[in-house]
Amino acid sequence: MKRLFATAGLLCACGVTSAQAAGFANNDFSASGVGVANAMVAGAADVTAASYNPAAIAWLGGGVYVEGNFASRGRNSSVKLPSGAIQPNNGSARNGSALHAAWMSKDSDIGVSLAFTQPFQSENIWGGNQTLIKTDRLSLDVIYALSSTLAVAHGIDVYRTTVNMTRGAAAFSGKDKASFGVNVGVNWKPAPLWQVGMMLRSGTKAKVTSATNQQVDLKLPEQITLGVSHDMANAFRLEADIAYERWSRIKNLDVIGGTIRNATDLKDTLALKTGLTWYWLPDTTFRFGYAYEQGANRASAFQQAIADQSGHRLSLGAGGNAFGVHLDVAYAYTFHATQSVTSPIVATYRDREQAMMISLSKAF
Repeated sequence: MKRLFATAGLLCACGVTSAQAAGFANNDFSASGVGVANAMVAGAADVTAASYNPAAIAWLGGGVYVEGNFASRGRNSSVKLPSGAIQPNNGSARNGSALHAAWMSKDSDIGVSLAFTQPFQSENIWGGNQTLIKTDRLSLDVIYALSSTLAVAHGIDVYRTTVNMTRGAAAFSGKDKASFGVNVGVNWKPAPLWQVGMMLRSGTKAKVTSATNQQVDLKLPEQITLGVSHDMANAFRLEADIAYERWSRIKNLDVIGGTIRNATDLKDTLALKTGLTWYWLPDTTFRFGYAYEQGANRASAFQQAIADQSGHRLSLGAGGNAFGVHLDVAYAYTFHATQSVTSPIVATYRDREQAMMISLSKAF
């Protein structure tokens, strides 16, 4: 455990500060998830399944489970113009936190879970033009173990979205009261050592209103993730996931009743995620992950307000028990391929991201 704490201290001291997926999604909900590149829909083995796939909580056994998470993120984004000039993206990466809790009955047939996360967030500042989008989500699910091999979950997602934008002298700042969506999760054990998972979220439509009654209508995308995990030699768990997000729902980021206009032509995206978990000792786990995440922006219609690019993500993590609680730490680095853009301006975009996450959990 001394080595584990030394690793956590080193990561904190580095000040690593956004692990942004396609568009402005943030799928980093826990250190255990980050460590395996968020390939968790089938083999989630802790309470953070409340975000990745609540149905998997059925296999934790009867009891109460809680976990708190903190993420520190950093981003280095810029654009090179035809003149050779480099314009930085001065938007700061958004740190975040998450909370997960679950209860399963003693016979593990029925349970409930709660997850509070920030699934959508980003800030892009190009010159004097700022776009900040942040969404909090509260998910409440009911979990049923239909048999010893099949569990399902369904619930409601409550969203609260903030949007701040400036374009020259024009400005918008607003929040929505609340918007709602639904989710469905399935976790199936078709054979010994194998698990299959599916998680579907409906997305929502947020009506973000300012004090001056201007409004931004923001359709957050539907998301579906499918995955398979396999346990090997009683020491390793390997998982592969594919995730789809429907970004084409967002037709614009216009301010209704104002002068700010942001036309969008986003494409739907796929992400391929793989993760390896090594159960080295009963109380010590190591994790490794790789993901390829498509960007939602098109080269022929790149929207700086939602600046994203396709990229490769590498991650690692570790976890163990200490002083009656379980500690997990993880680090991820995302290398985005340089993207040449033809419209609305000819330019070349570069982006790099880092994320560090710490989680503390306890079972009762």
